[in-house]
Amino acid sequence: MGHTVIEAINRQLAHYPYHIGQIVFIGKMACNESWLSLSIPRGKSADYNADKFAQDKHKEHFTDEFLNKLNDQS
Repeated sequence: MGHTVIEAINRQLAHYPYHIGQIVFIGKMACNESWLSLSIPRGKSADYNADKFAQDKHKEHFTDEFLNKLNDQS
């Protein structure tokens, strides 16, 4: 089946998340109760928002929090 470049890009953009979902599903099955959510865990939005809004306003890159945690661990 022939595609234009835009159609091929759109097809890939829809296809990759499908496989990522499969990988996450297998990870959740393998880890059972030790699985850590990739985002805000179900039912924890209020806790997350309370923590985030309690912090002073500041500008940072969205990865800074993750990178700082990694640096603290080493």
